[in-house]
Amino acid sequence: MGGRVWNIEVIRSDEGIIFTTGWSEFFAHHSLNFGYFVVFEYRGNSTFFTSILDHSGCEVHMDAPIASSSSSQPLPSFQITMSARSSCHRCIYVPGTFTRTHLPRFVNEVQIHDAAGRVWQIGLDRRGNGIVRRIARGWAAFYSTKNISPGDTCVFELINSDIPAFNVYTVAAGGRHML
Repeated sequence: MGGRVWNIEVIRSDEGIIFTTGWSEFFAHHSLNFGYFVVFEYRGNSTFFTSILDHSGCEVHMDAPIASSSSSQPLPSFQITMSARSSCHRCIYVPGTFTRTHLPRFVNEVQIHDAAGRVWQIGLDRRGNGIVRRIARGWAAFYSTKNISPGDTCVFELINSDIPAFNVYTVAAGGRHML
């Protein structure tokens, strides 16, 4: 994912193939949780391309920070590719690594800023320990109003972490476009 190469050793056993050295680092880096799917696409020469899907079937990417259009400093971000066979239109699971690093615990809402200057108050679901699990209440209205479709990749760029606020972009071949 994100162009990074992971070296993971495998061994064959009676139960099948087992990932050994390197797997725990891959697992932790991508904040894999119960219910996530890792899809392996064989590329030849013992090389695989991976895709990670969250609980709702949306593809999750944890990439390097994206430089903001209003600043030369990179801002923390994550991106989600909407899937036709998922509930991405109802909620978005936020990668655990991102929430633990960039969002305060026990926060109930985030703001999403759109290209027209409108601010959307979007509710959050949290785990028992206060860490954000997913963007939920209000996301469906944003999704439909902004005509987000399956196959679109949305980038969530954190512009304020004290009172969490994001700019949300779609990524297309020609670059990013603020919703």
